[in-house]
Amino acid sequence: MARSLYRFYLYAVATALLIFAITAFGSLLSTGLAFTSLRGTYQSIPTQAQFVQAVSYACVAFLIAGLLGGLHYWLIRRDLRQEPQAAHSAIRSFFLNTTEGISVAFGVPLLGAALSSLASTYYSGVIFIWSSALSFLLLACLVHLERRRTGEPTGLALVFQRIHIFGVQLVLLFTVTAFFVFVPAIREAIDTFFFGGAAQCDMNSSCNPANPFWLLISLLWVAGSWIFYSWMARQDRSLATRLIFHGLGLAYGVAFLLRGCFLAIVVLLHLGYRDAVHLAQILGYQGTYDFFSPLVLGVLLIGIYAWSLNSSIRQELMRLEVLRLTMLAIVGAVLAGAFWWGLGRLLFNALEIVFPTNGMLVDHQAWFESWALVLCGACYMLVDWYVRRVYKRDGELVAGPRRGYVLTLLGAGVLAGAIGLAVVLYTGVTTLLGSAVSNWQLAAQGGLSAFLVGGVLVGIYLPTALREHLFKGNEVPHEEKPSSVAVQQPTGVVPEEGHEEQPALSQDAAIEAILDALLANNLSRDQAAARLHELIHVGK
Repeated sequence: MARSLYRFYLYAVATALLIFAITAFGSLLSTGLAFTSLRGTYQSIPTQAQFVQAVSYACVAFLIAGLLGGLHYWLIRRDLRQEPQAAHSAIRSFFLNTTEGISVAFGVPLLGAALSSLASTYYSGVIFIWSSALSFLLLACLVHLERRRTGEPTGLALVFQRIHIFGVQLVLLFTVTAFFVFVPAIREAIDTFFFGGAAQCDMNSSCNPANPFWLLISLLWVAGSWIFYSWMARQDRSLATRLIFHGLGLAYGVAFLLRGCFLAIVVLLHLGYRDAVHLAQILGYQGTYDFFSPLVLGVLLIGIYAWSLNSSIRQELMRLEVLRLTMLAIVGAVLAGAFWWGLGRLLFNALEIVFPTNGMLVDHQAWFESWALVLCGACYMLVDWYVRRVYKRDGELVAGPRRGYVLTLLGAGVLAGAIGLAVVLYTGVTTLLGSAVSNWQLAAQGGLSAFLVGGVLVGIYLPTALREHLFKGNEVPHEEKPSSVAVQQPTGVVPEEGHEEQPALSQDAAIEAILDALLANNLSRDQAAARLHELIHVGK
């Protein structure tokens, strides 16, 4: 306990002094950048007094942090030499992974924003962003070098490393989403490359289109950082953690791909209806029908996460058949969400026509969006058929993906039906009691649509779950059975004195033992087949 407190003190003080030195570096860098064109139009050049103050503060901070920090770092190195197991201690892993993770989580988005700001002709106030981003990244690099001095952690130290890698990867995923979808970087780059900035300068002849070079550099920076952390995560051997994070990431990518297809179909339906769709509506700042950004993001996410999940095959963590069906089940669940959501919206539009509210007619935009959702998710039926077919062929080998797929859609149906029924009952009761909510007809129609769609989902997948016994786990036998066949003694070999010969299993019991071992992943398929052939040969 005393040694752990001493080690905690060393890492806490050393980390704090390192952060102190980095803040001084950031202050000096901010002052230096103010002498460049990055200061913009409205910021003045620092005076001599400001420059001297920044340099003096940096020198003092470097001196104090260098002396005290160097002393504590020497004590840390001595502790590692005296106790080699300290290299894998939870305290060391906590401080190093936490510091590096927070630095990367702030540094990568800030540098991406700083790079994208250079794409605009008019930029101001970006010095603080540049200095902060470079300071965070310098801190992350220094801590990463120290973390790499020791080998792979174990125990609680490995838990902290996984939180760092997968947590930062999740933050960078949201950063990539923001830069690819919410920030008009891709739209402006496409507009500048192919249309000469026509969408950005819509009805404004004096504007200057964004510089596509810096836009692409910012996108490559955030995407490259996220891919680097994905590469680090693929080296982890925790199958459950990787399936959760990378499986959700794959679903996230499929959702954005469907979003792009949805917007593209809506645009095509508008053009078929002879509606005018301006270029600014697709590539402009608002980008109402921007289908390029989600399509590019969806393809990128699907490719990286599929590559990350496939690495579990090379590491022999999962069989290829199971991984393929798992990925297909994830894609099918997302497609099913789009398909049934579109059917619900079609039903809602039909109810609005049958029971009009305040004389309002259904806009053709609502029909376009509803049919676009149905068309985007129409492949779900093909995926559903294929998953069912593979499950019938391979049985328990792919029972996990099949169970997750069916129960996900069943749960979605239960929730949709329950929420829809609650809305219908609530609006009906309040109306009968003379205290109707505003627009209760629309709320009731929406609730009824959700209830009917949820009821259909439950009607399809509840019998399937009962028929395939998906609510039951793997049955555990009451008596423990051996997982391998008894080894036959060669002819003429006498057992050693003091060792009794193990009784041979009957052929039926031996077959059951082999199948139990195969289902428990204690035997491979080839090993099980070889033992079954041996039993058949012995039986003859």
